[in-house]
Amino acid sequence: MTDSVADASLPSLDPSALLAGELTPNKLDAFKNAVFHTVDRLDDLRMWLSSPMAKGTARGVALWALGRHQEALPLLQSDKANPVVALCLASSHAALGNLDEVVKLLQKRESDAAQALAWLRALDTVGDGERLAAELPKVQSLLGANDRKYFEGRGRELHRDAEAAIACYDAVLAEDPNHKQALFRLAVNVDLRGEDEEARELYERALMAPPVNVSCVVNLGILYEDMGNYRRAMQCFDLALQANPDNARARLFRRDAAAALNMYYDEDQERRDDKRNKLLRTPINDFELSVRSRNCLAKMNIKSLGDLVKKTEAELLSYKNFGETSLGEIKEILKNKGLRLGMTTDELMSKDLGEADEPLVETEDLPDPESPDPSKRPISELDLSVRSRRIVDLLKIRTIGDLANKTEAELLACPNFGQTSLNEIKTKLDEFGLSLRG
Repeated sequence: MTDSVADASLPSLDPSALLAGELTPNKLDAFKNAVFHTVDRLDDLRMWLSSPMAKGTARGVALWALGRHQEALPLLQSDKANPVVALCLASSHAALGNLDEVVKLLQKRESDAAQALAWLRALDTVGDGERLAAELPKVQSLLGANDRKYFEGRGRELHRDAEAAIACYDAVLAEDPNHKQALFRLAVNVDLRGEDEEARELYERALMAPPVNVSCVVNLGILYEDMGNYRRAMQCFDLALQANPDNARARLFRRDAAAALNMYYDEDQERRDDKRNKLLRTPINDFELSVRSRNCLAKMNIKSLGDLVKKTEAELLSYKNFGETSLGEIKEILKNKGLRLGMTTDELMSKDLGEADEPLVETEDLPDPESPDPSKRPISELDLSVRSRRIVDLLKIRTIGDLANKTEAELLACPNFGQTSLNEIKTKLDEFGLSLRG
């Protein structure tokens, strides 16, 4: 759930103005674009709902957008003659499992494209795979290519062919990166495969399209809790509980996240652990080693100081072309850091590293999240997509300045890095007043 750095550039949020008068598709789109940009905007919408301006159909649409379907129903019902309101009302009934009401509202579902799509999405929402398979052929000609491909994937998924389903969802998102249903179903499938980081990104993107999907925010909250980000997890669970106060799963996880957030911890010990871990993560390439030593360590897949200290002298000397000279060179480096070869995990955990001989590595090379100079801040502050982060890791980029020092050609030469990722990086750098070299 990523907040925009340049929030001032977003559309003005005034639901009363955006939803004034008769609701049209263009008005609903403008409302979606204004509100569903950032989590802060969702909070603004919740605040607006407590104001005297929030009334009538506009209030109903706002409640619908936040997934508060039970509250939205009576307000939307009073304006159901409006076809746009009727579609919102149908999706609220579907979210509450009221398929009979959806049928009453979508009486032109076999001839009207918008109603046909709403009907299939209602069946998708309630997970009625058999009925979805039976209804799809009747309205298939009314659907766009992306929606046809999505429902093909959903059918595959319901028949337990996850690989084929994922391929369909990927194909949809390649054409329409904001297809909410494909984002959510792909997130669920990669989540089940244990690909937490990609699932988190997909859930967040799915969340930024109304109406709020309670399953999406609960799953996202669980991922945040697993990552140790308990505040963000609670924010997700709160959003789910506002949509459905009786959601026992969200309430249980919120209680666990709150307990973890309030748990006592030793700040001094945490600081020592951070220093130790930072030292052990130091890349071997940060040290001045001979070409022979560097090449041998690379071939042994020793990438960090932590990898190196776990090796014994005998293990290093047994490697081809690694001799006493290289061994002495490495032992000297480790000695300067209070380390030695052959250290066990217990030894490393019990040792206070980095207290006596700071700085541990050249401080000017370390990211500084407090620096007024954006080029010295950690690369994580750009909040890049999964694919772009993989390239950053591949190139061992640690600061925003390191990235700005790259050229477009250098980035495009990386595997699986295309124009979309390049545009993302250029946009993110521009938010910090930086650009790629050349």
